[in-house]
Amino acid sequence: MENQETASFDPNNDQFYKQEVRLEEGIDLDSLFSGKGTTFSVKQESPFNDLDELKKPEVWDANEISPVGIDPSAHKDGAFKGIEHLFPEKLTDDGFIIKQMIRPGSGAIVPSRAWVRIHYSTYAEGHDEPIDSTRLRSRTHNFILGDGVNIPAVDIAVSSMKKGEKSRFLAECLYCYGEMGVPPRIPRKARLLLDIEVVAYIDDNKLNEYDAMAPDDRRDIPLDGILKLASICREKGNESFKNNARQAYNSYLRGYKILDSHSPADEEEEYKLQQEKIRISLNLAQSCSELGRTADCRRYAGEAAKYLLNENLKNPNKSAKAHYIIYKSYMKEQKLNLAKNELEKAVKHAPHDATIREAFVKLERAQARENALERDNMTRMGERMGWRD
Repeated sequence: MENQETASFDPNNDQFYKQEVRLEEGIDLDSLFSGKGTTFSVKQESPFNDLDELKKPEVWDANEISPVGIDPSAHKDGAFKGIEHLFPEKLTDDGFIIKQMIRPGSGAIVPSRAWVRIHYSTYAEGHDEPIDSTRLRSRTHNFILGDGVNIPAVDIAVSSMKKGEKSRFLAECLYCYGEMGVPPRIPRKARLLLDIEVVAYIDDNKLNEYDAMAPDDRRDIPLDGILKLASICREKGNESFKNNARQAYNSYLRGYKILDSHSPADEEEEYKLQQEKIRISLNLAQSCSELGRTADCRRYAGEAAKYLLNENLKNPNKSAKAHYIIYKSYMKEQKLNLAKNELEKAVKHAPHDATIREAFVKLERAQARENALERDNMTRMGERMGWRD
């Protein structure tokens, strides 16, 4: 029999909201909010149990199902009475979404139409484990705020948050999955507890405005505006790169095309334009490498290396990076001599770089294997032809 610890819910003790635990049975929120109190049993279990389940959890994607609309008049105001001191911020006039901040964020509140990256866990009333969790999947949820891919409660919650903030929200079914729910995972009239962290967001409203402009109007944008747009694309690509190289490539390419469409007015503008082109071209090359597009990889890395030959733009580390990226593309194609040429160029710019030195060792091993294979092939050919020493 499992050890159990029985605890009483105290609405004045907010420690119950600062630690995630598994319960033997789900809590009845109606009893909880009545003010009479309730008891529940906490599972005492090792965090190392059920590792296979954690690697491949059976999770349900809340964002694949559209919320069911219901009649707001069927609900009474003040749905979460009794715990206002724990969730002090009311996000809707009807009081059907309330908020408790766990960790404050920084900067401005996430604006509408921003590209957002969040972690979340969703708990339904009567459930002691999350019905959906990005943390169990080890993958963030990325979306454009206001695009309609989330249930309304998520968009409203995120619209109140800042970068780095972690908060919890209680939401009535009106803003979740309606009175019908989504059986069997979500019961009828289920209220949800949402645990959300804003990992990052990028306000790309300026990009949307740029896309809506006529070509003649785009030419009137000053260089600072062009550089800002390209920077947004690069940041967006950087956020996507780890989880989605294709999405990162599209963001980098968008920024590259914005830069390429601008004609510099003088040498100073050309210098600033080429600086940003170097950054975005190197990132484009890396995303192409991840996607197996070796020719495009060499094209963009080679373009960055060409810009870096300019005396005013010289940067040994970036030059080494450009040639190292090209080296890797040739290695993927087993073109070892061409790979060696690029690695020799890279080491001239960064002679003490450990990664480049290690690459030389790998290259020598690959060349040794290739030479041995060639000798074996020649030997077998000679035996078939009847050659003898």
